[in-house]
Amino acid sequence: MAQQSSMQLRLLFVINPVSGGKKKADPEAFIKNYFNERQEEIHFFLLDKPQRPLTDLISKIKPDCVIAVGGDGTVKMVAELLVNTAIPMGILPAGSANGMATELHIPADWEQVLGLITREHPAVVIDIDLILINGKETCIHLSDVGLNALLVKNFEQRGIRGKLGYALAIFKTLWQNKRLEVKIENQKIHLVRHAHMIVLANARMYGTGASINPDGNLTDGLFEVVILRKLSIPELLKMLFRHRPFDPAKTEILQASQVTISTRKRAHFQIDGEYLGKTNQVRASILSRALKVIVPVT
Repeated sequence: MAQQSSMQLRLLFVINPVSGGKKKADPEAFIKNYFNERQEEIHFFLLDKPQRPLTDLISKIKPDCVIAVGGDGTVKMVAELLVNTAIPMGILPAGSANGMATELHIPADWEQVLGLITREHPAVVIDIDLILINGKETCIHLSDVGLNALLVKNFEQRGIRGKLGYALAIFKTLWQNKRLEVKIENQKIHLVRHAHMIVLANARMYGTGASINPDGNLTDGLFEVVILRKLSIPELLKMLFRHRPFDPAKTEILQASQVTISTRKRAHFQIDGEYLGKTNQVRASILSRALKVIVPVT
């Protein structure tokens, strides 16, 4: 793609129409209007109206780029299909949480994003790491055991979107949450900790803007294990609304390429904002440089 002119590009847009709520502009109409008098070949796959498996469409049209149009859930779904392929992923942020787009410095303005995809604006394809969870699930962003996973569950059940929904869910979550006894192990690490949550961090911040892993790097061949020993309501609200980092005095960060996390009692677990129930063991290993992504030149 690096040497290809825009006239030759074949682009596949994977759109989640329900991302971002009812007030969001129609991304399909916006994209069609943008490319109305251009030479690129564009295709659409609507997640609410699938007529065939997305993998079949990718195999048939052989796109030069697949663009995830939605929030972090849509980005994760598209990323999983492009792991260890030569096809780069683009991101057009259109969700209520766009943490991965923010992480990659992708602008919120749709016209600017399409300019990156078509190379009207300076762009580069980078190879980012992913985390393989329990040998089958892929984490592109952040996974965790404990408090935040319970927050994700409560947020989904409450049904109120945006920061108000998170704030309301936080109070219920802290009322329910208890510290976990956690064992963290690999060839170099053998730790036992009592903590409110353990994060497997490929990225630096949550979609809300809360900074969990300030020194994270998506291309270093490592992920971070972030141990949050104590959390309070004021700290969570500060991170949610003011984007302040977690208190370093109550946080421990370890780097690893492989780790096993075991809890004495079954604990809530989530991957990239998707609640997956309770577990008492999570195995994680790095998938180094496994996904190609189009990002702005910075």
